Amino acid sequence: MTGPDWLLLVSAAAAQMAAYCALRAVPLSVLRPRLARLRPLARAMLKGSDERVIWAIEATGRRLRGVSTCLVRAVIVEMRFTSRERAVRLEIGVRRGSGAVLESHAWVCDHDRVLIGGPLERDFVRIVAWENAA
Repeated sequence: MTGPDWLLLVSAAAAQMAAYCALRAVPLSVLRPRLARLRPLARAMLKGSDERVIWAIEATGRRLRGVSTCLVRAVIVEMRFTSRERAVRLEIGVRRGSGAVLESHAWVCDHDRVLIGGPLERDFVRIVAWENAA
């Protein structure tokens, strides 16, 4: 791996840790508009092509079990990829698990393409979809 790859991995891990802590302290509906102000920082930290940034988020997320949930990853991807020119959508869905258990999942779409969190979204009933946090 190259130096920029390592920097991207460290940045992705730090972003996920920060998002995890923020989601524990503030409701998502309050957090999203606040994170919108940090988009320039996210773009500076998570430099690279869409594929490389998502690779880094997923690679570090696999190693941050218990911290990097699908929601944490989706929040980071939404923050990094949303712009005036590009409206990505953070979606949350639910499905009935075994017994009376209700499972939830978060993913991010760019038009009809799932950027992160797929392909599980097909099994989930979407209950909320947010575009372009203000």
